[in-house]
Amino acid sequence: MKKIIGIISMALVLGVILMSSCKKEDAKQPEKAYASYVSGAFVPIDGNIGLKSAPVVTGYTFDCYKANGLGWSKIDGSEFLPGSAPALDWATYTTIGQYWWTKATGVWITYCPVLPLRVVIRATEGNKGSAVSYLGIRDITPDAASFPISVVDRRLGDVLTLNTDALTALPGYSNLTFTVEYVKSTIDVMGTAMTSPPTDLAWPVYSYSNNEVISKVVTGAGNQVVYDGLDAKITGTIKITITVDGTTIVKTVNAAPMGHGMAITLKTTKVGWYDSGVIGISDIDIVPDLVDVNI
Repeated sequence: MKKIIGIISMALVLGVILMSSCKKEDAKQPEKAYASYVSGAFVPIDGNIGLKSAPVVTGYTFDCYKANGLGWSKIDGSEFLPGSAPALDWATYTTIGQYWWTKATGVWITYCPVLPLRVVIRATEGNKGSAVSYLGIRDITPDAASFPISVVDRRLGDVLTLNTDALTALPGYSNLTFTVEYVKSTIDVMGTAMTSPPTDLAWPVYSYSNNEVISKVVTGAGNQVVYDGLDAKITGTIKITITVDGTTIVKTVNAAPMGHGMAITLKTTKVGWYDSGVIGISDIDIVPDLVDVNI
């Protein structure tokens, strides 16, 4: 019994030592390192896809994120000394959710943290709740010499047109129809902002929230709009079905890459035809020439 009590006593002593050791180890944890800050302006530069006139921009939304492992998280003020001016300012920013300013002015960040940052600028055609027309992503660790910092905004969405004039102008073909089938991939703007490479040199690599197959009958002369929007990109294969007098002709085209729209024009070397109606026939014989020869 004494041996058992002795063993238990030893275990209790070891437990106390281990607990004391753990407490000492906790006390030695390193203190949090806080960020410094610099001030400066962020200037958006809008880039259109070039196929149609640029969307009208009335304002911009600014978001700032810090590197967090393999991803990004919003600056919230905890990066600075508690109670300091930048800590309070960014805590207010987190409550608001974003900065928004009009096209006529830039955005000046008084307390821009000196950390690896991802700056996201979204241009809108209305107020800050409107649909996003341009998206800009810039990764940078700012210093005083960095400013003003430009952020290239790339136009979201896509444009697709179809011109059938070469076929509809052929005489004789009165039963022509044209159907365009395409995949409309809805752009996840914030998902793209968190996962895409920066937009300094190229269009963003979109993240999509939904894919939908759309079929549209196209009529009329000139470049007819099949799709023109900011919310989606046409992806995959575009299928054009031409029906003529009950016969179906199918042509396919790969969707345009990022940063491009597409204007499809149908061409042909085939000819048209006319219904001649009744063809009148009249026979004309040869006429003998009379020649006298004297002998």
